[in-house]
Amino acid sequence: MMNIGEFAELTGLTPKALRLYDEQGLLSPASVDPWSRHRRYAAAQFEQALRLKGARAADLPLAEAPALLRDAESAAAVLAAHRARLAAERERQDAALDVLDQLLAERVTWQTEVRQAAAQHWAGVILSPDDGDEQANEVFADLWRRLTAAGNAPTGAFWTTIRAEPGSDTVIQVVCCWPVAELPPADWDVESGTVEPGPEMVIRWHFEQDVAVVDGAAHPAVLALLAAAEAEGASVSLAQVRQIGLLDQGVPVGMEVAVRLAD
Repeated sequence: MMNIGEFAELTGLTPKALRLYDEQGLLSPASVDPWSRHRRYAAAQFEQALRLKGARAADLPLAEAPALLRDAESAAAVLAAHRARLAAERERQDAALDVLDQLLAERVTWQTEVRQAAAQHWAGVILSPDDGDEQANEVFADLWRRLTAAGNAPTGAFWTTIRAEPGSDTVIQVVCCWPVAELPPADWDVESGTVEPGPEMVIRWHFEQDVAVVDGAAHPAVLALLAAAEAEGASVSLAQVRQIGLLDQGVPVGMEVAVRLAD
């Protein structure tokens, strides 16, 4: 029998880790002195200890350790699932590194233009952060069907804008809009409004453009547009930014980002 220090030295586990495994019911000492409370371990416990040591080195969650110790089949399943998670994480990291390489290797020059926007009524829906792409598309398509059935079919390409939720400065809403000839009736319970006429700055990009996009961040064209508008002395908010679909025979092929400038 070995004391905790000796067992720790032979297995590569720290005494602190061994105490934790005892508390978790994963690896209890073979015996504990009733008076001194000193732990004693047996050589027969090496295999369990080495599995736990290997799990620590592989960053296997502690919650999955019981299955690792249970039997060969359970252990194999735990390792297979962990390998899959690690592979997915490595793929995510590699993709992020590729984006960083692009950001460092080349600086995209975005072309801006200023145009006069005409007054435009719109009807829209607020998308929830929990909505998946398929659900969001269906909600937006349903609004198109309602507008068309009411004789107020969309008159052009859709656009999206983002804004702070009323009463909050941390919750952001995404509003998907259809341009329409007339505002929908008040009892429709949809978002609506009018884009006022005036100057706006615009940047365009096509989906086939190879642009480095950092996961979770806005598209570089949006950031470039805001920077360009700010350089012109404009004070802009996200609610003034519209991302407008670029269509080719009714098929989206890119986006146009526009931000309102002061008259």
